[in-house]
Amino acid sequence: MGELAAARDRVDADQVERRRREDEAFARYAAADLDAQKVTAERDTALADLDQQQVRVRDVAETKLAAVEERQRAVLAELNSGGRSAEDLAAVFGLPLKRVRTQLRAAKAGDATTNGHDAAPDRSPTSASATAARGAAAAGLPDAATASPAPGAPDPDAEGAATVS
Repeated sequence: MGELAAARDRVDADQVERRRREDEAFARYAAADLDAQKVTAERDTALADLDQQQVRVRDVAETKLAAVEERQRAVLAELNSGGRSAEDLAAVFGLPLKRVRTQLRAAKAGDATTNGHDAAPDRSPTSASATAARGAAAAGLPDAATASPAPGAPDPDAEGAATVS
């Protein structure tokens, strides 16, 4: 009977030791699970911040690009009112004709909205006319401010529609 009791005590001791190791393993697993939750939360926060930053960067870029497009539109309109046809402008700047015509219509619509206001024209060296002159010179075109209109071209100072042909 003593041997059986001793064997039972060994088995019980083995079970106690196994139970202790399992408890430690469970605790390590629970700690790792908490770490995984923290990492996941940090990741989600960082990704949300990046998403917000991406939206801000896109918004800033869109605003800047709109300003650049407005400057390009002004140059196209100035050259067009100086006698260059939409076809000429498309060829010179390597743009699709449809885009040039759209830009010219948008410039005309923009002029129509600003003509009713007391907006003073920009006479700074970076104005549309200076930009247009640089663009025209680079493209081998005469400066629209000093060149006379081509024969048969509409008078740029006259009232009415700009040449959008």
